[in-house]
Amino acid sequence: MSKTITIISAMVFVLCLLSSPLMGQSSADAIRLHKEAKALREKARSNEDLKKAVQKYEEALSIYRKLGDVKNEGATLMGLGNVYYGWGQYVKAVEYYEKSLQIDRKIGDVKGEGLTLGNLGNVYKDWGQYSKAVEYYEKSIEISRKIGDIKGEGLTLNNLGIVYSNRGQYSKAVEYYEKSLEISRKIGDVKGEGQSLNNLGLVYQGWGQYAKAVEYYEKSLEIKRKIEDVKGEGQSLNNLGNVYRHWGQYAKAVEYYEKSLQIARKIGHVAGEGNSLGNLGNVYRGWGQYAKAVEYYEKSLEIARKIGNVKGEGNSLNNLGEVYRHLGEHDKAFACFQKGLEIYVKIGVPAGMPNDLIGNLYLDSGDLAKAEPFIKQANFNSSLGRLYLAKADYPSAKNSYEKLLKSAEQNRNANNLFTAYAGLGMSYEGMGDNPQAVEYYRKAVAHTEDLRSSLNPTERETFFDVRIGGFYRTAPYDGLARVLAKMNRPVEAFKESEYTRARIFAESISKRSEYSGLDVPKDIRDKDSQLTDELAALTENLQNAYEKQNKEQIAVLEPQVKEAKQKLSAHVDMLRKQYPLFAATKYPEPMDMNQSALKADEWALAYHVTDPGIIIYLTRGKEIVKALFKPIARDELNSLVLTFRKPMEIVPGKDNFDEKLKSFDLVTGKKLSDLLLSDVLESIPNHIPILVVPDDCLGMLPFEMLVLNDKGVIKTDKSLPYVSGAEFFGDRNLISYSQSVTALTLSRIHAKAKGTHTGLLAIADPVLDEKDDRTSKAPKKEDPTGVMASLYKRLGLMAAEESDQMGGLKFSRLNLTGGLAKALAEMRKQGSAVYTGLNASKSNFMNIIAPKLNQYDEVLFATHGYFGKDLPGIMEPVLVLTLVPPGTDGFLRMTEVMGLNMNADIVALTACQTGLGKRTAGEGTMGMGRAFQYAGAKSVLMSLWSVSEVASVNLVKSFFRNMKEGKSKSEALASARTEIRGKGFDHPFFWAGFILVGETN
Repeated sequence: MSKTITIISAMVFVLCLLSSPLMGQSSADAIRLHKEAKALREKARSNEDLKKAVQKYEEALSIYRKLGDVKNEGATLMGLGNVYYGWGQYVKAVEYYEKSLQIDRKIGDVKGEGLTLGNLGNVYKDWGQYSKAVEYYEKSIEISRKIGDIKGEGLTLNNLGIVYSNRGQYSKAVEYYEKSLEISRKIGDVKGEGQSLNNLGLVYQGWGQYAKAVEYYEKSLEIKRKIEDVKGEGQSLNNLGNVYRHWGQYAKAVEYYEKSLQIARKIGHVAGEGNSLGNLGNVYRGWGQYAKAVEYYEKSLEIARKIGNVKGEGNSLNNLGEVYRHLGEHDKAFACFQKGLEIYVKIGVPAGMPNDLIGNLYLDSGDLAKAEPFIKQANFNSSLGRLYLAKADYPSAKNSYEKLLKSAEQNRNANNLFTAYAGLGMSYEGMGDNPQAVEYYRKAVAHTEDLRSSLNPTERETFFDVRIGGFYRTAPYDGLARVLAKMNRPVEAFKESEYTRARIFAESISKRSEYSGLDVPKDIRDKDSQLTDELAALTENLQNAYEKQNKEQIAVLEPQVKEAKQKLSAHVDMLRKQYPLFAATKYPEPMDMNQSALKADEWALAYHVTDPGIIIYLTRGKEIVKALFKPIARDELNSLVLTFRKPMEIVPGKDNFDEKLKSFDLVTGKKLSDLLLSDVLESIPNHIPILVVPDDCLGMLPFEMLVLNDKGVIKTDKSLPYVSGAEFFGDRNLISYSQSVTALTLSRIHAKAKGTHTGLLAIADPVLDEKDDRTSKAPKKEDPTGVMASLYKRLGLMAAEESDQMGGLKFSRLNLTGGLAKALAEMRKQGSAVYTGLNASKSNFMNIIAPKLNQYDEVLFATHGYFGKDLPGIMEPVLVLTLVPPGTDGFLRMTEVMGLNMNADIVALTACQTGLGKRTAGEGTMGMGRAFQYAGAKSVLMSLWSVSEVASVNLVKSFFRNMKEGKSKSEALASARTEIRGKGFDHPFFWAGFILVGETN
């Protein structure tokens, strides 16, 4: 009977089984579903793929549970955890990993337990919960050691390194990476060794120790090539590109990014190709080579569209728009931003950013009506504040900036803090509440100094050229000086104006790769670079932690940043004591009139250009005689200066010489004179020397040419047009220039004793074009790869080549300057050295001339120069030496000038200014003069435009002859001007372009 019941029960069970959902489903079906789910997870290109993967894993899990297959149940739970982990849904990932861990422990699968613990560590690592990550990784390592899984131990040690690196505990990260590396080498895991080396590179890069980063990346690259890991090789090359970009070595960055790009194309890694193209766009954008940046951004955009990366497409469009915006091509920028806006709307991403970009673009062009709807749609307080400022609605601007400040203080967003402080300063100034304006401007200045420390060396070069929230970073410095001047606090205002100039110059010489620092040993300079790099990297990481509100990371990084600041501060204190000139130049401090080295009877006229107007200071000795603010928009002032200069900028073969001279604008000259001189002129005695300290665009303006009366006319009854009846400022007073009173003070305090050598060095008439007849003597460089030829073109070195980014900049031969050099050498008789043609090369200068440069008390550079900061690939003022054969670096940079060791009484730069550059061209002019002073020159004679060679040669010869006869430098220049004016060169074009920077006696 019992046997019958058993048979019946078995039949019932079979019938139930046949009628259940498991009918026809077996372990093989579950395995198939598991494999399909895994394939979907690994190749997922959308959320839909991930959803399908989850569905298949869930079906497989159901089968395994009903079959009682606990081990595969655990494996499937692991797979689900992997999907959710890759999806970024960390709560769900932890849930499934924990269930998998319970099964591992239940069935005694120790190895599986260790693997799952490692996966939980991975989730918490990416989640930013580093303490939990460390907890699970440590348990995983314990198991690996227990079962002798050395490879697993090494992998987990590597992951712990990542945690500590992300946490900002770089020394701990290095410790764990080194242990992981040791294990990889011990067990012969070459691939793991390469990964550990790569991670060591990453941690040193994050730490700001770029040389160490390169060392480890190179070792990792070597291994990846050895084991033929082509994809990994591309990754290492890309990492090397990144570190060199952060380091400011753009040519090296391009080299590695290009190699990474080639590999991505070779293996068909389309997404990697797009990433490399985007990186190349970024590096060219940072390098100032905007045409190349556009080229690579366009290619990156094309790939994003090809692979359906819609978000990447939007990012590429925004990058393109930003480049076009920088170039002033608003129509193209608008088209890019508009397309980006359409994409954001299409994919359902909040469209605040593209709306904001479009609105700010309209604000840039002054179209408030079109800007307003986009700005209000975006509803970003920073842009709302900017809109209200433009409308002079200061209470509304204040309200917007107060809201921005409140949110910025909560998340410590550095850029928003700067914008809020500067915006509140502007708002209170607009409302006439000057004390409150001063308070916020001071906060903005202090914050700006902290903000600078978070930038890499290359970004620091152009720090003050960048706009944040619509404000240039000079805005709070300018505003503070301006409001103090309005409050009749001239001593404080002057101190802030001087600090602003010194700060801008400090940024312009921050290129450490070429700036040798004449009085500073290499080990001290290396330490200086190391400390600033480390502080920048740590501060940037702390800022990221603030924005992510990662309290754990903040707690780790804040003390490190504090310690790094203390180390740098101690280092700077040492520099001030042992290397004061270097310290005062690179780490300037505000200097008031009492600290200046102005002589008791010395008059100075200093200007500070700000967006809404200029501050004018007239001083005698250490006394400020007058200080006033005159309202005029920066753009309007710049336009006046450019209009007044325009007749002087004659392009051979394009302009009619006589017509250009006849277009000299006496009315604009008088208008500028009224603006710049009328309020102070009555206080300045006639015929006394006066030191002019220009600012911004005023550095392009020879004050000698300012028109003091209304009686001048252009006459054409002689062979050349000339001016009659006009009184010029240069006829009334002897004028010299300085980059700042601080610069003049430093040069006087740290001036070298006059040397015993009295030689003349003349470098003139270099070869600028391959078509020059003299190039037949030049050795031809082999360049089978075409790399140097490509670089040659990129840097705009070909004399016949014009660049849209440089306003048609081109270099033509200066035939007569060779004769000038020889004439001056004959005048000196002894101790003269002349380098012309192919010998006037940078190579000869740096290797042969520079080591003995202090033997010459008179130095002549009769060549072109470019004093803007927008020269592609160089981004600083330069003098142009021989440029052939292709690939020759013929640009003597301002930072290289500062590294020279001179003891010259006078350096003459003739026929040199070929381009104005952008925004800071005037500062570049004064900056080059300051650079020669830093190198040891007492004075610099410079030309502000490409003067007629005949007049130029005559003026310079007369100047040197007058000095030889015992006249002071200012008197020698004035006499030289009078002499050539008497020879028919009475138009200001011929005589006004030469200015004297530095000491006059």
